[in-house]
Amino acid sequence: MTGSPPPGYGRDPYGPPGPDDHDSYHEYSSIRGSGEGLAVRSRRLWTGGLMTALVAALGAAVALMLVRGVLGIPVLAPEQHGTLVLATTGALALGAAGAALVATAVLQLLLIATPQPQRFLLWIVGLATTAVVLLPFTVYAEWPTRIGTAGVYLVIGIIIGSLLSSVGRSAAR
Repeated sequence: MTGSPPPGYGRDPYGPPGPDDHDSYHEYSSIRGSGEGLAVRSRRLWTGGLMTALVAALGAAVALMLVRGVLGIPVLAPEQHGTLVLATTGALALGAAGAALVATAVLQLLLIATPQPQRFLLWIVGLATTAVVLLPFTVYAEWPTRIGTAGVYLVIGIIIGSLLSSVGRSAAR
C-alpha cells in the first residue's frame, strides 16, 4: 500500500485535537490526572446549554398554556420565603432557562472531574426534578392544582435532562 494514512489516523482519541479536527484547539479544556485525560468542547457544551435553556423556557410556556389555559388548572411557582404563588409565564420560562444553565455548569464540572459524567448528571437532574415535582404537594392547594403544577415541572425536568445528556456526550472527547 502506498500513500499516507487518513487524517487523524494513529493519534490518541482522548488527547488534544489534532490539526485535522474540525473544532479549533482553543475551545477545548483538558484536565489530566492519573494518566487519563478528558477534553471538553466548551463552546459546543455551552451552545448546547443555551439551546437547552431556550427549549426548556419554551417547554415551560407550552406546558403552562396547556395546564392553565386549556385545562383551566392554576399552576404554582415558588416565590420568596418558600411560598408558592400563581405562576406567570415569564417567570416560569425564566426559571426553566436558569435551571438549564445551572445544569450546564454542573455538567461541565462533571465532564472534567468525574468518571461517567452522564450517569451523575441524570441522577442529579432526576433527583432535582423529583424534588420540584413534589414541592406542590407540600402546600395546601386543590388536588388538580398540585397535579397540574407537578406535571409542568416534570416536563421541564425531562427536557433539561434529556437534552443535556446528549449535549454532554457531544461535548466530551
